[in-house]
Amino acid sequence: MFSSEQEHNTNTIIEVAELKVPEDLTPPAKPGKYDVPMGSNTASTISDRSPSLILPTAQSSRVDEGEKQARVRFDRTDVTGDLISFLQQVLQKQFAEQNVDLTAVDDANLIYTTGWINTHVEEGFWFWSNNSVAERARYTITIDAKPHGRSANLEVKMLEHEYFSSKAKLTDHIRKTQEVALLNSIIDRVSKEEIIISQKNRAKAPEVNLEPGIDKLGNAALITPQKLDVTWSQLEGIFEALQLNVTDKDRSKSTYFVRYENEKPSFWSSLWNSKAEIKLPLNAGEYQVVLAKQDQGTAIVFKDKDGEVLSADAVLGLYPSFVTAIKNTRIEL
Repeated sequence: MFSSEQEHNTNTIIEVAELKVPEDLTPPAKPGKYDVPMGSNTASTISDRSPSLILPTAQSSRVDEGEKQARVRFDRTDVTGDLISFLQQVLQKQFAEQNVDLTAVDDANLIYTTGWINTHVEEGFWFWSNNSVAERARYTITIDAKPHGRSANLEVKMLEHEYFSSKAKLTDHIRKTQEVALLNSIIDRVSKEEIIISQKNRAKAPEVNLEPGIDKLGNAALITPQKLDVTWSQLEGIFEALQLNVTDKDRSKSTYFVRYENEKPSFWSSLWNSKAEIKLPLNAGEYQVVLAKQDQGTAIVFKDKDGEVLSADAVLGLYPSFVTAIKNTRIEL
């Protein structure tokens, strides 16, 4: 009933016949107040298709304001590491997975040309449907690295295009749409690679820098290279893993007051917990954990409820439990 594609010719002007007045009557006045003057500009064809949008979904990606080309900027992050090498590896992985050739055309491996990338369309229906190649294109991918190496632009340009239908015609809008589509697929692949690297980093056991030693007063202690403020904020997570209940704390004296129950885990607790509870070689009771600044790092000193420093043997006995708790909680200490 209705045509999905209606043609509008904005250049056509419809002439309206002037009102004819008999000769024996006076013609009405023709005020020119609302007349639209004839302009010299001709109407142009306006595309009714939505514009192509670059989607910077990767954590390291962003689009400059007013960007007109199929181009995105990447910034170096802790996940990407060396940015240029990271982008080169992502490009190689993406096109290898798609079985599309990717060839570097310069010595620095910053300019690439792709093989033919096919676009398929489904013809027929149900059991008689099949996919056929409707068009294909080749592209140039350029990595414009900044001199400082912390950011780079990645741009996609169509190099060649071929339709398999004589009726189809490549327009600027279609070319830009396909360039942006390929660029978005690269950004999406970068995003996935960032997630994979982040998951691997989180899965790594943290490096334990805690070591037994002696503080400035000659007391046996556990020494960490972390600053006192950092150590103070990290310890509560360690206490929870060690079944040490914080009863009070004095930030001005850098002192935690804790209670160790030394209870045997219940049947249900041992059944549902995948990790065994960490036992401390301590008697049940009240203890103090005092932090003190060192020349390099922080000393963790252990005292009983009366403020007496625990012996060196007792501190050495605590060390393996603290190392296990640090690894389990993935806290840097």
